[in-house]
Amino acid sequence: MKTNIKIAVIGFIAVIVAIAVVASILGKPVQVVIDPGHGGKDVGAEYNGRYEKDDNLALALLVNEKLQNMGFETAMTRSKDKQISLENRCVFANFKKAELFVSLHRNSAEGAKGVEIWISSDSPKEDESLADNILNALDNAGISQNRGVKSGYARGDGDYYVNSHTDMPSCLVELGFINSDTDNALYDEKLDEYATAIAEAIAKTLTEQ
Repeated sequence: MKTNIKIAVIGFIAVIVAIAVVASILGKPVQVVIDPGHGGKDVGAEYNGRYEKDDNLALALLVNEKLQNMGFETAMTRSKDKQISLENRCVFANFKKAELFVSLHRNSAEGAKGVEIWISSDSPKEDESLADNILNALDNAGISQNRGVKSGYARGDGDYYVNSHTDMPSCLVELGFINSDTDNALYDEKLDEYATAIAEAIAKTLTEQ
């Protein structure tokens, strides 16, 4: 009997400790959450063996590093090739009480090229400012075409899930078309410049708030 009670107590303590650890990880406020789109089995767009998920992660890791080097508190929804639901990405950002949320993607469409950034259809001023700052910085770094800041969802009504289910200003960056050889060449050549541009634009947005 005493042994069973002891086991139960140890189990209870273990659960409490686990909850405390998770709470400390999720609940610690950060200034920015960087979201590399897709991951794991969800490869995103694909072109000649090139997967969007890999490009997104490579860029996100650099952006995150540069922001941390500037002294900002950051977090990433994923830092490796792992599949994470859209819901969990938003829950993570909301638990982190982030001031900004930036989701990084590559686009795909026949015969298209360039960079566009999506915000919620409500077009709140803070979201638009974040998107404008990032797009202007990327334009200055050198992109094939500035396709503008857009609101809503590219394939129908509503908004991108990460824009409509995060509590903070957010945007979804479509950094070039993965089926465009021009955009891919620029992406590979200017990856570090693009990361710097995005990080500096995020920093600018934070100081403007």
